[in-house]
Amino acid sequence: MTALKAEGLARRSILTLALLAACRGDADSAEGTRIADVPASVSTSGDASAADRTAAMAAGREVLTLAHAAGGADGADYTVKAVPTPGVIIGQLTGGSPRDTSITPTHDLGVCRPFSQSIVPSSNGGVGNGVVWLVGVGSGPRDDAPRRVKLTLDGCRLEPRVQRIALGSTIMVNGRDAMMSRLQFTAVGEPTSRTTVLLSDAGQIVPTSDVSAAPALVHVTDDLHPWVQAWLVVAPHPFVAVTGADGAFRFDNVPPGRYTLMVWHERLGTRQAGVKVDAAVQTRMQVEF
Repeated sequence: MTALKAEGLARRSILTLALLAACRGDADSAEGTRIADVPASVSTSGDASAADRTAAMAAGREVLTLAHAAGGADGADYTVKAVPTPGVIIGQLTGGSPRDTSITPTHDLGVCRPFSQSIVPSSNGGVGNGVVWLVGVGSGPRDDAPRRVKLTLDGCRLEPRVQRIALGSTIMVNGRDAMMSRLQFTAVGEPTSRTTVLLSDAGQIVPTSDVSAAPALVHVTDDLHPWVQAWLVVAPHPFVAVTGADGAFRFDNVPPGRYTLMVWHERLGTRQAGVKVDAAVQTRMQVEF
C-alpha cells in the first residue's frame, strides 16, 4: 500500500469516527437518556409469492407466538404491574415499496366495483401494515388501547386492513353496503371461526366481543365475497404494534429483560430478532424485509 493510499484511509477512518461520535452526542442530548443501538439479528421465515402468500404466512408457527407471547408456562399470563425503571424500544420496519392490489369483483356489481387496495403502504422505504410484538413479557403496564373499535365494510372492502385490538374489547362491525355478507373471524391456529357476523343492510352495526376473547392473529373473510379480507391483532399485552407507512413502532415502559421481537406481514412474511432491554435505556432496532 502506498503512503498516499494509507493517508487517505486514515483520514476516512477519522472522519467516520467523528461523525459517529457527533451523532451519538446529539442523540444523547436530545433524548436525555442512554441509547443502546441494537442490530436486529434477524431470521427469515420465507418470502412466499403469488396467491398462496397470505395462507403460507398465516400457517407459519412464528405467527402462533402471538397467542403465547406473555408469561407463564403457557405464555398466556400477563400481570399489570408497575415497572420501576423501564426501558424503551424504538424501531422501524424497512425494505418496503408501495404495493397495491387491484380487485375486480365478480358479483354484486351494483355495490362492488373495481378498486385498488394498498397491502404494503410504504413511505421512504418503510413497511406499513406490519405487526410487531414482544414474546416473553409476563408483567408490565396496563394496555390502554381503546375498548371499542370499528371494522367497516364499505365499497365491498373492509377497513382498516390490519388493526390492533385489546384483549376483551368490542368490535363494532359497520356494514355500509346494501348487500348480503357473511363475515368469518378465524384465528390463526384455530380450526373454526370464533364468530360469524351477518350483514344485509346499509347502515347496519353489529357488535361482537367473541373475537377478542383470547390473543391471536384473526383473519376476517367473507363467505360470499372472497376478495373481502382484513386482519385483527388481539394483543396479549401492551407491547404489540401495527406499523404505519413509515414502518415505525415504539414500545414504552418495557420491563428490563431479554425478549424475542416478532414481525409479521401478510405479503412479506415473518422476521424475528432477539432484543435485550436494560433499565432506563432506549434501544433502537431496525428490521429489514
